[in-house]
Amino acid sequence: MTCYHQLERGSMTTFLWTVEILMAAALLVEMIALVGLALVATRAARSASEITEQVTQRVKPSIRLLNELKQTLQPLVKTISHEGKEIASLATTRSKAIQAAYDDTARRAERIRLRLTKGVETVEGQPPRRGVYSQVVEPVQTASHVVRGLKLALWFLRRVA
Repeated sequence: MTCYHQLERGSMTTFLWTVEILMAAALLVEMIALVGLALVATRAARSASEITEQVTQRVKPSIRLLNELKQTLQPLVKTISHEGKEIASLATTRSKAIQAAYDDTARRAERIRLRLTKGVETVEGQPPRRGVYSQVVEPVQTASHVVRGLKLALWFLRRVA
């Protein structure tokens, strides 16, 4: 082998050792970075668990209060529901009573109207009696017309005579 090859071989060996050392350094840096990332992740997890614990401590009284309110309001909701059903039942009953009273009043008003104008059959097969209007008001109106006629005739006679 020549000197050139030996020189070349020696520089090649140095170059390879340099590359190997640089690769080892890069590997070491990567390992340190991974360890750093693991430490950061561990700290973040610890911080997250501390924050979770703090939030839990702050929320626990609210949860307790909410459960107490729930237990307090549960019977009230049942009572309100029961009373609401009772009120609805009473309102329905009263509405039906009012409707029945209205129907009864309408029926009575119709009977009174018939009694005043036409009369009402009392026994089946007998002719209807004359109504109050026919018995009282019509004769009074007729008498009123007669009296007016007489007054007019007397006035006319005074003027003519």
